[in-house]
Amino acid sequence: MLIGMLVLGLGTSAQAITIFEDNFNSENGGAGALNYSGFSNWTISSGTVDLIGNGFFDFYPGKGLYVDLDGSTVDAGLMTSNMIFSPGTYTLSFDLGGSQRGDSNDVTVTFGTYSEVFTRASSAPLALVTRTITIDTSGALSFNNAGGDNVGAILDNVSVATTVPEPSTMILIGTGIVGMLGFFRGKSKSFNQGSYPTMHSI
Repeated sequence: MLIGMLVLGLGTSAQAITIFEDNFNSENGGAGALNYSGFSNWTISSGTVDLIGNGFFDFYPGKGLYVDLDGSTVDAGLMTSNMIFSPGTYTLSFDLGGSQRGDSNDVTVTFGTYSEVFTRASSAPLALVTRTITIDTSGALSFNNAGGDNVGAILDNVSVATTVPEPSTMILIGTGIVGMLGFFRGKSKSFNQGSYPTMHSI
C-alpha cells in the first residue's frame, strides 16, 4: 500500500517551473527596429534579424513585438540565448509563424544536443510549438532561419520550463520510506525474537 501511494504521488505531484521566457515586448522601448541586435536575452551573430510589430511592419497586429528571423541585410542571423542550460529535461515552447510576404522559410531550432527544422509557409499563422527535450550536455537555445532574402519566419513567446517535484511529493516520499523501514524492522525484530506460532497437541 505504501509503495502504491509513493507511485501515485510521483505520478501526479510535479510542477513546471519556467526558467526562461521572452515575448520581446520590452525591447527597444517597445518600438520595432530593423537589424536589431540589442536584445536583453539573446546574441545575434552571422547576420541580422528584425524586431517588428506594434505598428512597425506589423504582420500580426495585436501580438506586440516579435522577431523576423531574416533581417534586412540579405543574411539571416543566428539568434542564440545568453542563458546556458545545464543537462536535464526541459519543456521548450515558442510561437512560429510564416513571413506573410510570399515565401516559405525553414528555421533550425537547436537546444543543447537537440536540433529540429521547422518549415512555415508564408501564410502560416503564429502557432505554438512545444517539445519536451532531454539534453546531455550544457548548451544554449538558438533559432536560425535558412537563406537570406530579408523575408524570414516570425518568432514570438519563447519559454523554457523544467519539471520539479512539489514539496508535498518530497514529504510523501520521505514518509513512505520511513514507514517501510519501520514496517520491515518490526518484521525482522519479531522474527529474531522467535515469535513463531505454537503447536497444540490434540
